[in-house]
Amino acid sequence: MYNKLERWTFGIDVDELVSLVLNSKKTATTSLYEYDSLPTVGELSILTDSNNNDMCILKTKKVIITKFKNITWNLAKLEGENTSLEEWRKVHKDYFSKTNYNFNDDTKVIFEVVERCK
Repeated sequence: MYNKLERWTFGIDVDELVSLVLNSKKTATTSLYEYDSLPTVGELSILTDSNNNDMCILKTKKVIITKFKNITWNLAKLEGENTSLEEWRKVHKDYFSKTNYNFNDDTKVIFEVVERCK
């Protein structure tokens, strides 16, 4: 069963973010909206580290598709990486702008709340 699960990792600071997940400090992630690769509630996936090693299985608990500007601190803090909404926005804007030159506050993102399976 697990051989068929999607394997993925973070776009930046891979091992640091994987560590936050493994320590239950990171329970969400944000990605650019892509219609053909939307996560679904209940879906399982394998999180990998920077060496492509399987680190854990995650279950999607909630999926929110919204404009970047609509992400609130209550959501952003679930990512466990930043100390304020302003910091979260800056880090994510910097990253998304490198992968999508048209990125702006109205760009759609996928906010995914996950749970680590034991």
